[in-house]
Amino acid sequence: MKLCVTSDIVSKREDGSAIPFQETLRFLKNAGFEEIDFDLTVPMLLASDWREAFRLALAQAGDAGVRFRYAHLPFDYPRPDGAYDWDAFFLASRRAIELAVEAGVDCAAIHPHTFMTRDYDAAREHDEALRFLAPYRDAAREAGLALALENMRGPGRSAPKEIMRYGTETDDLLRLADELDVGVCWDTGHANISAQDQRESIARIGARLLMVHVNDNFAEDDVHIAPFIGNVDWRGVADGLKAANYRGSLNLEVGCNRLPEALRAGYAAYMAASARTLAEMIGNP
Repeated sequence: MKLCVTSDIVSKREDGSAIPFQETLRFLKNAGFEEIDFDLTVPMLLASDWREAFRLALAQAGDAGVRFRYAHLPFDYPRPDGAYDWDAFFLASRRAIELAVEAGVDCAAIHPHTFMTRDYDAAREHDEALRFLAPYRDAAREAGLALALENMRGPGRSAPKEIMRYGTETDDLLRLADELDVGVCWDTGHANISAQDQRESIARIGARLLMVHVNDNFAEDDVHIAPFIGNVDWRGVADGLKAANYRGSLNLEVGCNRLPEALRAGYAAYMAASARTLAEMIGNP
């Protein structure tokens, strides 16, 4: 089982300056990773050199022997006071789909654009998510890119119970995926916050499971820490992935940017070691 990690594993120095992508590639390879989940953001995709910048990154990864295994379509949605609107966001998403196909990724994760609310109506939330996702599904299908609908996080286990969000429950996620005819990306951290049974949920997703976002937390906030540090049920995750006959990579959505630079290499090595341990628990080292 291959070990994959987000392209944002290290992207900034302690002073906030950007880290060159070639340095990121060396860093993740030294830690023990061999594949990347490329995070495609709106600012990158609206830049004048968007295509050239991506092709340079792709070439650098090839030279380093690192495969672009997965991608993440933009989810930095427009804000009323932001620098871009929904038309620009859709343009960026179309470009992301184009680049993901060019890179030969297995699939790309997409969020359903749902939010936490007290005024919760499941039917309304479902219809709105379906309306939002359909154009992106159509664009990906036209381009030949497999999409994986990601389960969302809830407000946290200690939050008021009347706060809810569509896309956190496995039944809702599977209904959306089935109606759109897309795959699923299972985020272990989101599932933990939303109190999902990891073993049962992953097993039920079965062949629809195209990719995973592996990260830990304490069931309150989406802190994206490495496995076996928080309280995610990793035995349940392993059993679920085995039951689903998952054949993708173990894709860690964990970064080092908040750490002092002196601690980053050690933490990244722990990330890779934790992924290898999870692979052994699945029975696919």
